[in-house]
Formats: sequence, structure tokens, C-alpha cells
Amino acid sequence: MNKKWMIGSLALSIGLISASGGVMAASPSAGSTAVKKVAVSAPGKEGPATINNLTVKSIIPLVVHARALYFYSNRGGNIFPIETFTYKAQEYRYLSSDIGTKTKLMNYIKKAYTHNAAAYYVQTQFLEYNGRMSQVNADVGNLLMYEKATARMLSKTATTAEFELTVPYPDAQQSSESVYVKLKKVEGYWRIDTSPDILF
Repeated sequence: MNKKWMIGSLALSIGLISASGGVMAASPSAGSTAVKKVAVSAPGKEGPATINNLTVKSIIPLVVHARALYFYSNRGGNIFPIETFTYKAQEYRYLSSDIGTKTKLMNYIKKAYTHNAAAYYVQTQFLEYNGRMSQVNADVGNLLMYEKATARMLSKTATTAEFELTVPYPDAQQSSESVYVKLKKVEGYWRIDTSPDILF
């Protein structure tokens, strides 16, 4: 095996080089020590936020992506240290700067949700205070394993769809749950048309 290839494989395997961002490949010219970056496509190419052909298989990555956006925003983003304040006898925490304004939070949520679903979520679950977005200082969520869900299409048109997901708990601790997901096509891509706090 070529020595440069072995070194590149070793670096990739121990995490010195990221496969998602590209790998380093030896230049084809003999005797050269130069390297060039070779793009490596992630599975699904553009990712779950750019699904334009909605099926019982493609909806699962979209829902898992949507859940990740919900969990991130629902825990306040990347909050360290936590900044808190009291409003109407309740403790709130500010969101991290990447989602800390209403516009940034809306744009972040709309990576998987429709405008209406994102607007409802932002309006009902967050408080704009002193020009910054905040939320009640508490954590919520469930253990449902959406990545292992199975889907059944209930209806679909060119611009709307509805699915029923059967979502298991870890180690079958409880019976699987049925979750209904409504979707709309927005600018050519499918978006979830249910507020994240209702869906998850």
C-alpha cells in the first residue's frame, strides 16, 4: 500500500482529519509531497433539510433533523455560562447569541419547519426581553427514538402531506408512540408544519 495513503487513512481513523469536511489525498504526481483537498459528500448529499421527494423513508431523517433543532433551541442553544433573570416571579434564561434574537431564532427553526410553525413556537415558548430572546429556565423533552421510527403516509398532494410515525422508546421500556406529522412544501423543499413543542 502507498505510504502516503496509509498515513492519510491512519489520520482519518484517529480523527485528525474530518471525513465530513473533506479528506486529504496525495497528489498524483510522483515524488511530490503536496496534498490537495478532495470533497466528500455526506449521505443524502444536501441533507435532510433539502428533501424534495417525500417518502416513508425520507421523512425520518427530516424529523430527526427537526428534533435536533428543537432540542438545541429548547435548551437555550449553546448556553455557558447561563444568564438568568426573573420576570413575573419566574426565572428565565437568555438564549445563546447564535439564536439570541427573534430573527436568528426564526431563521434557525425554519431550517426544518414552516414559517407558521416556527412563528407559533417562538411566540408561545420564548420571551423577548431587553432585545434578547429568553425562555423559562427549565428543561423538557422525551426519550422517544425518532431515528428508529417507521412511517406510514396518510395523505400527500404536491404541496402538503401527513404521516403517522411509530416511534419506539429505548430498550422497549414502554410501548411505541404514534406521532402525527403535517408537512408543507416551501420553495421546493418539505418543511414540518407542526410547532416543535407540539410535535416533540
